[in-house]
Amino acid sequence: MKPTVGRIVNYKLSEHDHDNLKNNFYKDSEGKLEGTLPAIIVRVWSETTVNLKVLTDGPIDVWKTSVSQGDLAGQWNWPVREQ
Repeated sequence: MKPTVGRIVNYKLSEHDHDNLKNNFYKDSEGKLEGTLPAIIVRVWSETTVNLKVLTDGPIDVWKTSVSQGDLAGQWNWPVREQ
């Protein structure tokens, strides 16, 4: 698939993302903020690099710039379609 503005993808939180969210916005939360969150593509740089607005389950959204596609922490990928 080709990334375009407005498409929803999955963003895998990195350790830095977790620390930033925990220290600045979710101080009272229990456990580790981890896993994959939905994100909206807001700018396309190439077929594998985009800017994202990552949506959290709370009042804070996270902006990520020049994010590469992949399966590692700090990367985005297409959602898996369940049948």
